[in-house]
Amino acid sequence: MKRIKLSIIAFVLSMIVSTVAYSQQADNWRWLNPQPQGNSLFAVDFTNNATGFSVGAFGTILKTINNGDSWTQFNAGTNNRLLGVNFINSDLGYIGGFNQMLKRTTNGGFNWTDVPLPREEPFDSVFSVMDIDFVNANTGYVLGFFQLESRIWKTTDGGSSFTTQTTAGANYLNTLYFLDENNGYAAGGALGGEIIKTTNGGTDWLLVESFNYPALSDIKFLNASTGFAAGDNGCVLMTTNAGINWTQVGSPSNMDVSSIIFTDDNTGFGFGAGSVILKTTNGGINWTEEALGLENVRIYMDADITDNGTIHSVGTYGIIIRSSNAGKDWTSQSTVTEKTLAEIEFVNNSTGYAVCGYSGGDILKTTDEGETWVSQVGGAFTLPKYGISFTDEQTGYIAGSIEVIKTTNGGTNWTAVYTSTTNEIFTDVVFTNANTGYVVGASSHMLKTINAGVNWTPSMISTSGSLVTGIDFVNENVGYCSGDNGFIIKTTNAGANWVQQTSPFAFAYLTSVSFTDENNGYISSGQGLLKTTNGGSNWTIMNAPSGGFYKVQFRNSFGYAVASNGKIVKSTDAGASWIVQPTVTDNGLYALYFNSDNFVYAGGTLGTIIKTIPTELIVTHAGNTVSEIPGSYTLLQNYPNPFNPSTKISFAIPKVGKVSLKVFDITGKVVDVLVNDLKNAGSYSVNFNGSNLSSGIYFYSLTADGFIETKKMILIK
Repeated sequence: MKRIKLSIIAFVLSMIVSTVAYSQQADNWRWLNPQPQGNSLFAVDFTNNATGFSVGAFGTILKTINNGDSWTQFNAGTNNRLLGVNFINSDLGYIGGFNQMLKRTTNGGFNWTDVPLPREEPFDSVFSVMDIDFVNANTGYVLGFFQLESRIWKTTDGGSSFTTQTTAGANYLNTLYFLDENNGYAAGGALGGEIIKTTNGGTDWLLVESFNYPALSDIKFLNASTGFAAGDNGCVLMTTNAGINWTQVGSPSNMDVSSIIFTDDNTGFGFGAGSVILKTTNGGINWTEEALGLENVRIYMDADITDNGTIHSVGTYGIIIRSSNAGKDWTSQSTVTEKTLAEIEFVNNSTGYAVCGYSGGDILKTTDEGETWVSQVGGAFTLPKYGISFTDEQTGYIAGSIEVIKTTNGGTNWTAVYTSTTNEIFTDVVFTNANTGYVVGASSHMLKTINAGVNWTPSMISTSGSLVTGIDFVNENVGYCSGDNGFIIKTTNAGANWVQQTSPFAFAYLTSVSFTDENNGYISSGQGLLKTTNGGSNWTIMNAPSGGFYKVQFRNSFGYAVASNGKIVKSTDAGASWIVQPTVTDNGLYALYFNSDNFVYAGGTLGTIIKTIPTELIVTHAGNTVSEIPGSYTLLQNYPNPFNPSTKISFAIPKVGKVSLKVFDITGKVVDVLVNDLKNAGSYSVNFNGSNLSSGIYFYSLTADGFIETKKMILIK
């Protein structure tokens, strides 16, 4: 169940051919790193030893059926921040979040329907659902909050209707906890902690504590008498008389505690910000700090425990940690790096590289279109890295802090080809052929090589001392640089001379430059996007959504720009108009690459890597019409059903993307993978042969770009 502090909420608050039918549409971005995703998670709830759910930012819903070994992302049709989750059993559950949103599933999260809450006051619709607690399938409570005012809504008919309850004057409530249909508690606090109690199912609530202790984020009871509340500055309160009186118990920590759990009557844990947790072994009388033993430093928002004692905790940037031995050891979800990506480049449609800077250096490589990445960093190359350029599939260069490094074997080994003696920082690198390359950086520094990096000639490309942020060449002679203070320069003789160009953003921080041909180029900046159609003689401010951008890249007339607040914008008409894409993440995005196979990659904070293929670039066969493209994702019932031993499964997808079609047995074990590949838009049928399986009920599930649907089939022999 969800337990979250309101203070934390504030913190987190001719490529296109004639056979392509397109209009500006929203893209489906998919997480590549970390796995399963990198948006903050605010709540987690396990229904049994195997099945659990977690929810978070941008409508994120995750489900595991193997005790957290792997998680699958579900789609509830919302981009709202989800703050609460509560499942009565593995099929029936509720999620809640911003704008009084409450949704219910009756099939384990595969489908969700809206559950209306009362709107009796003018601002009820903007209340956030903070917590949900159902004591059985019919009776449940929902906690709402908006601007120092709280609501508690109750249902006794499984969510068909709700009544509004008073909150005994407590107006900053975060969390609910019910022992049974009658006895429950809610806690929170703004300037001080608040605890309210009911003994008659919420007909009456009594303010039992309003004190000078810090604000409270979670409340749990071991039994009808003994309970705990925890919150800011390591505060842990204890009651032994059913919440009538509370006392602060021993805690040496100043960590803000978001969630507490107990594995038995003596052993408990408190989760919050940082690399440590609180632990008690004497029933909560004393608490000590213990190191998690993980490299991750996160804010842990919520925790839950399964019947077999496995502990799960979730938090910022998608962190999921788990302990199966009563908190002695902890593991976290898969991530190839936690460094911030600065640049991505592909050498072909499958093989690409990414470099990390800002928070430390890393070099990543993929050979499967970005689906998996490995780190290539050696002990000598951990300094921040900002630019990357490959001249062929084996030979590449990276520019970063102090050094320029080179590989001649696809990144297996890297060697320093230039090391600064004056602590220079190099921000970008570009090669115009196998031998000639340029590196730019701070204080208007430039290096040039004409022998594949064996020797480098330094030069000053401006007397202004600008930070040069980007460099791009359209051929071996014509190139451009961008930098701070509106700095734009051009060369037409392979860097022998550079000419200053006029920028409409005279004092702006220009963050990248990218050209599609000798005339058309684009620049991103802290004030917006610029374009030239005459080789830089004139630059105009594009009609882009307001705000700054960190990278921009076009392929012919189709392009993207990304920003440090996670904003993504797209243009299909060479920048004449732009559309803001639905928010995927608020993690900063600093890297962008538009590959020749139409895949677009973006990367940024804490190893964020996401991928999409533009919905407009769905190529149909000549003569096809748009109506021939499926209008939605569809998974049909298999035929025949029941079957023996073979049956046909049909599905349709409206856009190009990665598709998975798997068959599960009644325990959730995968028994066959029918499809696991990139598919064009269209309708498909596959045969499933169950000759090696026993009679019984099986399930088949289609997953594609956030869409998931599951159906049941019966094998009879």
